[in-house]
Amino acid sequence: MGKAPSKSTSRASCVGPKALPLPIFDKLRDRRVILASASPRRKEIFATSDFYPEIVPSTFAEDLPHSRFQGRLADYPIATGAEKAMEVYERLVKDNEYDPPDLVISADTVVIFPPEKDTAEGGQFHGEISEVLEKPINKDEQARSLSLMAGRQLYPTIEAPGFKVQSISASTLVQFYDNSDETIRAYVDSGEGIDRAGGFAIQGLGGVLIEKIDGDYNNCVGFPSAAFWRWISELDADGVFDEAWRE
Repeated sequence: MGKAPSKSTSRASCVGPKALPLPIFDKLRDRRVILASASPRRKEIFATSDFYPEIVPSTFAEDLPHSRFQGRLADYPIATGAEKAMEVYERLVKDNEYDPPDLVISADTVVIFPPEKDTAEGGQFHGEISEVLEKPINKDEQARSLSLMAGRQLYPTIEAPGFKVQSISASTLVQFYDNSDETIRAYVDSGEGIDRAGGFAIQGLGGVLIEKIDGDYNNCVGFPSAAFWRWISELDADGVFDEAWRE
């Protein structure tokens, strides 16, 4: 995302001593890496890799119209994640052009229900309309979303834009139990999930609503860590960072 005219700022390394001895961690060790999210779950997921980016939450409104992405809903979190990353990068460069970020990591998690493959011609639910389920605005909407998903499958899809707004997409198939209205209302009244895409938290009390998943558990929590590190290592192997950070 650009290179500073010069840098003299000192900071603690974002890579801890227990990180895997992989080339990408050595490459990032003394770089300014930003996580454009206030999510404690994403911060915790990175910490399991002994990686501690600087936290600068994005102020992007996340209000892109869903209708623009109908038929290709997975592009919605791509666009939102990119907007988050660019907002943070541009703000930090404006604050101090001599200390810009070397890498801004952002992510956007949404639930796509029903999965578009199921509503396409020949799909199990052909005729229904897939929609993006984000954070519910109130408990009634949360209960509605959970009722719709009872006994059904969905795709939490996350997009994690990185350098030059390249992105990786990861989807996990979640199978819900055919939860009763009583169970759904009890969960909604617990207060959990109101701030999560789809209205549930798989790592918390919401786990009792879910029968099984197929894919990355961390993707449901908030960030597909394994897929991300493989992808960013591929970018490094392709010379993306060497070219961008050439002195």
